[in-house]
Amino acid sequence: MKTALTGIRVIDISVNAPGPFSSMVLADMGAEVVSVVNPLQTKPEYAGAADDPMLAGRGGPNDALARGKSRLLLNLKSETDRADLLERVGSADVFISEMRPRKLEALGLGWDVLKSRNSRLVLCEITGYGRDVPHAARAGHDINYLAFSGALSLIRDEHNKPVAPQNLIGDYAAGGTLAVSAILAALLERARTGQGQHIHLSIADGIRYLLSDISAATILGGHSEESWRGSLSGGMPTYDTYSTSDGKWIAVGALEPKFIAEIGRKLGWVELSSLMERKEGWPEAKRGLAERLRSRPLAEWTELFADSDACVTPVLSLAEAHPFGLPHMADVVGQGQGAAEE
Repeated sequence: MKTALTGIRVIDISVNAPGPFSSMVLADMGAEVVSVVNPLQTKPEYAGAADDPMLAGRGGPNDALARGKSRLLLNLKSETDRADLLERVGSADVFISEMRPRKLEALGLGWDVLKSRNSRLVLCEITGYGRDVPHAARAGHDINYLAFSGALSLIRDEHNKPVAPQNLIGDYAAGGTLAVSAILAALLERARTGQGQHIHLSIADGIRYLLSDISAATILGGHSEESWRGSLSGGMPTYDTYSTSDGKWIAVGALEPKFIAEIGRKLGWVELSSLMERKEGWPEAKRGLAERLRSRPLAEWTELFADSDACVTPVLSLAEAHPFGLPHMADVVGQGQGAAEE
């Protein structure tokens, strides 16, 4: 997997999470990635970055999204620097941008210009809302795209307030990960046709795509959102998090009856299965789980459920979940059967 894209050259002029994440994945797969950075602002500016290690890390030595890439300082408002970039486009395979719609054209870097320099180029243009919608040019971030796509309405706290998760859904899943899928598909098609293509990827539409199963079950099935909203975000007793006696947390993720029965067996509470059969029994099931799981420290629960199919796991901190550092793509998907050993 580390050499799958050897020989593929990528130019990435993006700044925020979706573009840099997608080019990081391509670099993990062996692509040669050049990250174009504005010399007048080498790091993104975020409110609160002075006290927030994640925000402060972007553009610094601990920026994981910069790994495996070389950096090129170019001011794209400079005619000389744009000419330098266009010269490099001639030998590139992929060009990634996440500017607002038609900003590339305004800079003289639109698809027609890029294609004239290199007909085999794959341009992946990541936008928030899309190119041809009334609000296309509006600024936004992950929470806004979640709100516009309908996803944020599904994620609520106990007071029915929509709650934004960490920016994993929009930026990294619907934006960065789908961009990688689209780029790889375009490279495969280019191998067949010899021609590059212009990919338009809207993060809001990407989130809607991720919601396909949920939307179909709700809208096409003729059900209201309220009929099941929150079931998988804390509403279902056996799909929630619970505090333990030492102030730590444990996650319960049992959806199927056989897994719920296993929880009941481990807890000595066989009534859990019958309580979970219909929603009218859920409040009692939630109270019972909360009381029982609060009676012991996390380590004891972890040991008790370690050898079972109850779908019960400790909630780990980042440090606990990454004891050996950050994972590489090859760690996630494996070396690949038949791949040469390095």
